Amino acid sequence: MFAQNILELIRAAATNLPTDVVEALFAAKNRETNPRGKLTLGIILQNIALAKKLNRPLCQDTGSLTFFVKADPQSWTKIVKAIDAATRKATKIGLLRPNSVDSVSGKNLGNIPKVEFESKISPNPSLRKRGAIEISLLLKGGGSENVSAQVALPLETKSGLAARDLAGVKKAALAILESSVGKGCPPGIASIVIGGDRAEAFKIAKKNLLQKIGTPNSNPQLAKLEAEILRSINSSKIGPGGLGGQTTLLDCRIASLPRHPACFFVTLAYSCWATRRGKIILGSKGQILRNNYSKKLTHHLGGELTSATEKAKKIQLPISEKAVRELRAGDLVAISGRIFTARDQVHEFVTKGGSLTPEISRGLKGSSVFHAGPIAILKNKKWKIVAAGPTTSARLDIFTPKFLEKTGARVLIGKGGMGTATQKALQKFGAVYCHAIGGAAAFYADAIREVRGVDFLDEFGMPEALWELEVENMLAIVGIDARGGVIR
Repeated sequence: MFAQNILELIRAAATNLPTDVVEALFAAKNRETNPRGKLTLGIILQNIALAKKLNRPLCQDTGSLTFFVKADPQSWTKIVKAIDAATRKATKIGLLRPNSVDSVSGKNLGNIPKVEFESKISPNPSLRKRGAIEISLLLKGGGSENVSAQVALPLETKSGLAARDLAGVKKAALAILESSVGKGCPPGIASIVIGGDRAEAFKIAKKNLLQKIGTPNSNPQLAKLEAEILRSINSSKIGPGGLGGQTTLLDCRIASLPRHPACFFVTLAYSCWATRRGKIILGSKGQILRNNYSKKLTHHLGGELTSATEKAKKIQLPISEKAVRELRAGDLVAISGRIFTARDQVHEFVTKGGSLTPEISRGLKGSSVFHAGPIAILKNKKWKIVAAGPTTSARLDIFTPKFLEKTGARVLIGKGGMGTATQKALQKFGAVYCHAIGGAAAFYADAIREVRGVDFLDEFGMPEALWELEVENMLAIVGIDARGGVIR
């Protein structure tokens, strides 16, 4: 019973967004005036509804699992065993992508959850009598981990010196947030810890992401600083998906810890809009006493996404160089035909002289490369993609010029933008880079009609394998065109 109910906690967290986050996203969409920002939020909300309806992960990067457990120490061993069993089951049935990789060998290990225990017992007499065990779960993706950061003050920033005071904390936090641009799938949530040691500060910052949006800060000075950071970053117009707009952060929360006299750390744990969290209270025998799974969605989307698809420029793959060079940065496109997923390991393999099969080599010419690591399940000897959103493309900048030269691909799809080396290569080889909306994995999986094949599954693991997919009307926005045009 323990493992089964923890499995349901994982399912709820992976497939549903907490009600407070959904409400904040709807509010952001309603006030958004930037067309790309509004479209981005529309896709995000459509994705949330699809994931809930189809019981699928709403983001393909189901992240690292961190469980925060409050329980009598005598029950810790059985809780760890139940969490491990539930995690293995969730991975097997496609609720979780295998996201743990051996750092030395590169072998995919499935998923290895992290469990943080507290020796606390519920103050509620009724729950305490039944041996209450409180388990909170945070699923935090790699993109949001990559843009989380810790700095030591004093620090030089573009806005001047960040000194060892609250004004310096603000400058440091804004510098971290502005450097992430669209890489962390905005609009997101910033959890900041002032002081502490390096390890404890990150632990508390991550744990505080379990709080609901809008939770008031009991410290007036920190509450004021939260509001200032929120106002400043949202005025930057980075916007949803980093594509422009009024909402870059949904919430900012700040805590402080005592520090060593020689140290003044500012630690920022960033969470993307897909802030997946859940909590369950179990009895001593594993029975459910309480849960806080998301309520039924009460909002409905209009026909705006259907209208957007109808107005989008149609791309049928393979596409010619001439047709690609006619596309402009900012164009909304609907992509159909054969595409191939390729992340870090495939890019490295190809650019270092590795050979692809003749069929894949032919298929890549004039086709599209999707920077994505999907979740796939094998059913009746056929693969089905259940979640397939973009990964952060900037990691692939160092490989892209040579990769384009070797493959002849013409349409790159990812998130967060790419650098000058890629921009020059797109101009040279006649190709474009398109923005897909980060985290919208159920939405993009819905555009996949067939899995035509997969290579390197055993060698690289599911996220890094090369998947060959047939798609229809996959929506994206041209971010870098073949003439050097760029949107941010």
